Amino acid sequence: MTETPPVPVQAKPRRAPRRGRSGLWLLLSLVFMAFALVFGVMGLTGKPLRLPVWTVVELESRVNRALGPGMGGAALSMGAIEVTVGRDWVPRFRLEDLRLARPGAEALLTLPEVRVAIDAGALLSGQVRARSLTLVGARLKLRRDADGRIDLGSGGNLSFAHLDSFAAVLDAAEEVVALPVFSHLRRIEAEALTLTLEDQRARRVWEVGDGRLTILNRDTELAAELGLSLVGGGQAPAQALLTFVTAKGSAAARITATVDRVAAADIAAQAGVLEWLGVLDAPISGRLSTTLDAGGRLTGFDGALTVAAGALRPRAETAPIAFEQAGMTFGFDPAAGRIILSDLTVQSRSLRLAATGHAYLPDAVRGNPDAWLGQMRLTQVMVDPDGLFVEPLRFSEGAVDVRLKLDPFSLDIGQVALVEAGRHLIGKGRVSADPEGWRLSLDLGLDAIRHDRLLALWPMALVPRTRAWLVENLTEGELFDVQAAIRLSPGAEPRLSLGYEFKEVDVRVLKTLPPVQKASGYSTIEGNAYTMVVEQGQVIPPLGGPIDVAGSVFSVPDITQLPAQAVIRLLTDSSVTAALSLLDEPPFRFMTKAGRSVEMGQGRAVLETVLRLPLAKKVMSADVDFRVTGTLHDLTSDALVPGRVLTAAAMTLTADPAALRIAGPGRLGKVPFDVTYDQSLGPEAQGRAQVAGTVTLSQAAAADFGLGLPDGTISGEGPAAIAIDLQRGTQGKLLLTSDLAGIGLRLPDLGWSKSPTQTGRLELEATLALPPPSTG
Repeated sequence: MTETPPVPVQAKPRRAPRRGRSGLWLLLSLVFMAFALVFGVMGLTGKPLRLPVWTVVELESRVNRALGPGMGGAALSMGAIEVTVGRDWVPRFRLEDLRLARPGAEALLTLPEVRVAIDAGALLSGQVRARSLTLVGARLKLRRDADGRIDLGSGGNLSFAHLDSFAAVLDAAEEVVALPVFSHLRRIEAEALTLTLEDQRARRVWEVGDGRLTILNRDTELAAELGLSLVGGGQAPAQALLTFVTAKGSAAARITATVDRVAAADIAAQAGVLEWLGVLDAPISGRLSTTLDAGGRLTGFDGALTVAAGALRPRAETAPIAFEQAGMTFGFDPAAGRIILSDLTVQSRSLRLAATGHAYLPDAVRGNPDAWLGQMRLTQVMVDPDGLFVEPLRFSEGAVDVRLKLDPFSLDIGQVALVEAGRHLIGKGRVSADPEGWRLSLDLGLDAIRHDRLLALWPMALVPRTRAWLVENLTEGELFDVQAAIRLSPGAEPRLSLGYEFKEVDVRVLKTLPPVQKASGYSTIEGNAYTMVVEQGQVIPPLGGPIDVAGSVFSVPDITQLPAQAVIRLLTDSSVTAALSLLDEPPFRFMTKAGRSVEMGQGRAVLETVLRLPLAKKVMSADVDFRVTGTLHDLTSDALVPGRVLTAAAMTLTADPAALRIAGPGRLGKVPFDVTYDQSLGPEAQGRAQVAGTVTLSQAAAADFGLGLPDGTISGEGPAAIAIDLQRGTQGKLLLTSDLAGIGLRLPDLGWSKSPTQTGRLELEATLALPPPSTG
């Protein structure tokens, strides 16, 4: 039998030793366990781990490769790195002394400390991504030139970004967060930030410390929040919080600023719309919001601001005008160049104002506007400066048109109209701040007002003595067509021009005289002179009926004189008794001094009385100078010459503190005359008076005087001089003399006669039968 050869058995492949592979996994496990142990210990203890130098160098190299050429050749260097693990098991890196610099040049940016938080989710998948970045102690310098271009630097003389507009700033921020090293960052913060803001357009530099910046990198938008604190001058800290939100890929943005006690000048420097706030020396709090379109152009601006106690002070050398509080809510329409004031208030001890309106700001979007043209509706106006008016001035509604310029400061009031209780006050004017001080030009017109309301409008310190005279002597009535102008100039006394008409007013021209009743006329103040003209009115003296005083004038030639001197020109038309009754009132006392009654006769008296006296609290008779001139018409008197009736068509009357004189032609009984009656008024006169002049001698005159001459004794007629001495309480003495020219005499019993062509000498002395009536 044939042996079958055995089938060879195939050898199985030899397995590799499992010891080597299991050793690798053991090593990796040990490393992982060691890392987890270290990670866990760091997380539990919070103790940092300082990385070796070679690790720092390697990380610098990786970061600079990631930055690439986008940083213009700048490289990043770090002094040291510490790693910590927080209780949230998120690893964080702390980088010390981080510097960004170009080769061979000064550092562009120096950061004492940078903290980086790692994305834990990415770390589990084997990727190292930064989740947040915190910068500590950064110093930045932001410069805006006169054309609005922005230059960003590190605080020294070097800069690393030149941007033409705010839109370019937003684009640059998007480019930075789009870099690979920053692309996964969700939050970037800066603490203890120091900013230097230099605005060449506003010619201002701000140093800001303790700044806080937060940038949020969202999926579709980029948001930033910047908090600033300003401390200086011993004042309370000023704070500002700025918020920026922009959509990625577009320059459209929303900017919101919340300010607390920030100086008005600092806010005014940031936007042409608010530049007018620069004339205020006061802190401001409130909110401002701005929107930009995709092209970076301003599309909206609104805000609500509260101005704390401060002052209007457009120049350092001008005196400030204080206020207690002001506020406004506004919106700005860039397309129309118009700012809408939905609420404007001013409150102080001197002024309370509430208004709404709008203002046009030409070129406000392109730069600082040259002027503000505003129209406002006033809903409340109350003016009450301390000691200026008797009571606050109130107006319930009104309107005003203004134009404001800042360089140099001037406020032009095209028209202001104020209404209260049916009264309309219209005005225009200009206020400017010169290097020497404030300058004011104001013109006002009022349709009608009661006299007491006008005096309430009249500042108490403005020409006070004339005002005091009006308070005391303008007693009641209606004033209308009131026109006033006020001029204030640096280094000069205030000037007031005032004019008004009045009707149905009672005016007292002198405290001792009866008032002018139902007076109508006008009054003016021009320069230093005050004048009041009475066109219609009457005075009621104690006796004789009313006196017409139309045309009378009260004036103060110089209202600045101390005391001011008044000139009163009284034009009177009345009965003789009324005129003499008025002239017997203080300070005249004509008839009392003469010891005679004011009822001396009948007739009309048309007189002009001019008085000069000081406007002082107490006026003595010796302080008053006066002169009376005029005419007595159709005079009939049986008191001037006792026992005789005096008649005259017209006689002149003059009087002054020394004497009263009545002169002119007339008839004494039936005797024609042309005489002067002189009544001395001084204390030394003791009631003496004299009648002197000429009379016409005739047979009728002899019979009238009761000389007892037979009929036919006198023929013809001729002049004779007459003098009558009168003294209170005694009989009068009469002396008559004549040369007998024109007079014929015949004494039949003596056989003597004289023809009218011959002259002679006649002297007659007589004692009047009755003494003059006396008032004593």
